[in-house]
Amino acid sequence: MDILQETHGQVLLVAPSGRLDSETAGELELVLHDAQTAGRRHFVIDMAAVSYVSSAGLRVLLALAKRLDGGLGSIRLCGMNASVRQVFDISGFTTMFALFPGRKAALDRHPHMLDTSDALVDAAAALLGATKATPSAPVDSAQATLAAGLLGATIADASAPKSSTVIGPAVAEPKSDKSAGGGRWKNPFGKN
Repeated sequence: MDILQETHGQVLLVAPSGRLDSETAGELELVLHDAQTAGRRHFVIDMAAVSYVSSAGLRVLLALAKRLDGGLGSIRLCGMNASVRQVFDISGFTTMFALFPGRKAALDRHPHMLDTSDALVDAAAALLGATKATPSAPVDSAQATLAAGLLGATIADASAPKSSTVIGPAVAEPKSDKSAGGGRWKNPFGKN
């Protein structure tokens, strides 16, 4: 079985070809497992070149869907021919997956296909009621990081070395209140 892999932003397009049965399902399972281990969480599986799917092939797709369940990632299937679609219909799998007619439809408007570094900061600022950055009034990087974290995304720190990447939700460090007892942490909600 040949398995094409293409990266589209945060989405990994995986396009197996041939039969997806007990002899070949392990190959697809290994590709998907390796991709997930490497940090991939959003997948489009292009089934256009798959001529047959057995229960072993269905199991591989179901296992991936379970690992991504609960907002941990996404999986979209596309390009199924009539006989493969019939297997999905009979097994009840058509209700378990987002199905698209082709690769373009599955990738278009995928929320994780875009490079979100600048777009995310602008969207987070708008959603949180902050103003858009201008050259004379740049966005506070701590606020931008916090906003991105609240939205479940990460942004790259421009001041960080190029080898380091992304930071998650910002967490405010406890501040000391020198006037209230020499270095004691002050509760932001008013009670100590």
